[in-house]
Parts: sequence; structure tokens; C-alpha cells
Amino acid sequence: MEPIRYRKNGPCGDCPWREDVEPGQFETCRFDALKSTSTQPEDIASVEDVLSQRMFACHQTKEGREQACAGWLVVAAVQGNLRVRLALATGDLPREAVEPGPDWPPLFSSYEAMAERQGRPDDGRGEIKPQREPR
Repeated sequence: MEPIRYRKNGPCGDCPWREDVEPGQFETCRFDALKSTSTQPEDIASVEDVLSQRMFACHQTKEGREQACAGWLVVAAVQGNLRVRLALATGDLPREAVEPGPDWPPLFSSYEAMAERQGRPDDGRGEIKPQREPR
């Protein structure tokens, strides 16, 4: 394994794991495709399953240079995600990556809760909703 790259300064302003983010930024089909990133230990059948498990990437990182989402890491660690636990045990992920800072917003407690609230009906494009213009 290699060190896990992650967003070090907490969840971004429109992170779907934040409970205070306006819902509907992402199509439901995107969350369906990413569900495997939050596979729980009872769904893991082999060491290969753990080592090949994908991480939920921060949507603000560039493709090919993805970093694990800060909000996801915290929730995945609490839920016992084996890929995250293994990375912590081997030193490929520092403990502070899964400990929310004192000024962090509330996060959804599960993938299901996050995806149910944050998804919007699919329009077939699978894209992130364009950012709103600042007022």
C-alpha cells in the first residue's frame, strides 16, 4: 500500500458529507456509483477486497490526482471501513485525518443518509450542479 492522499484542511464548503450543504449538488447516479467506497466490513470477503476498495474522493480534486474526501474519511473510520483501518494501522494514513477539528461542521453519520439527502434526480449527465454565483 502507499500513503493515502487526503484533504488536510477539513471538508470543503460544498462537501456532500456536510449536513449544512444545500442538497442537490450531485445526481443520485453519482452516489450509486460511489457506494462501493463505503462498503462495510460485513461486505468484505477477502484481503483483496480490502486492498482494492476505492476511496471516496474529494470532488474538488483533479482526476488522476484524487485525494480522499475529508468528511468521508471521518465517517468511514467511525463505521470501521477496513481500508481506512488498514491505512491507519500501517501508517499510510495519519490519525489526524480521521479526527474532525473543533470547527468542523456536522457530518452525515452514514453513506446512506448522505446520499439520500444530497442526491438530486438524474438528468442523464452525471455532472455536479454548477456552482452558484456569489451574491
